[in-house]
Amino acid sequence: MSIMNVNDYLKRIKLPSSRTGDAFEDLKKMQIQHLYHVPFENLDVVNKVPIELDLTRIYKKIVLNQRGGFCYEINGLFHWLLKQLGYEVKMISSTIAKDKNHWYKENTHLTSIVTIENVEYLVEVGAGDTVRTPIPLNGEIVEDISGRYRIDSDGDLLQLQKYVDHEWIPVYRFTTTPKAYSFFEEVCKWNQTSPESHFTQKMITTMANETGRVTLTNQEIITTINGKKTKREYSPNELSELLIDLFGMDIPIIGQSELNSSI
Repeated sequence: MSIMNVNDYLKRIKLPSSRTGDAFEDLKKMQIQHLYHVPFENLDVVNKVPIELDLTRIYKKIVLNQRGGFCYEINGLFHWLLKQLGYEVKMISSTIAKDKNHWYKENTHLTSIVTIENVEYLVEVGAGDTVRTPIPLNGEIVEDISGRYRIDSDGDLLQLQKYVDHEWIPVYRFTTTPKAYSFFEEVCKWNQTSPESHFTQKMITTMANETGRVTLTNQEIITTINGKKTKREYSPNELSELLIDLFGMDIPIIGQSELNSSI
């Protein structure tokens, strides 16, 4: 019998019920609660614990063990939840922007598109600091505490864009072609092992909240409140306590000293 249980998943994101009768509002609430309670983190990569695209193992990690993960885990599991709740949802791949003119390795990000009443929405819970509400593919601008966003066309591709310093810059580009979960197996391994992957270069744990977000890197705590960032350095002996206090995660970081020596 599978350990995966929809009601336990909803409790993990502090939702007693998934249904109000409005599919869009339910989706919007699940997305924001997910972002508020499931951190985006690469601690298994730091600890050299292999991450496999096995939803039962990922469910155990995120729901039962109160952990977070990166896109293949968080967005992959959220896709499963939406399927179980009857949403019309498909996995897609996308390519993350380094800046407005340069891109990371192609098709290395997993996310989802949900269709409600013939309108397609990009729904993102596994990319760190980005849009917090379902965003329609029709170009409509949506705004939340993290900024203003839209979907724009780029030839045969679509782009999730953010408005920064009076211009629209890309967050990532994608097509609406559905992908099987297994499509991401190779890039999931690449992101855990390649020196070109930013996940192997530093520790990152970040989670949204109502006023902004809190982020923990190798050496700094970054707190964002209403768009204003403050930073402070922390000592290595603070790390375990910070992970518990800020993210509810009780986990030793085996590879922390290696990462600290590399930056």
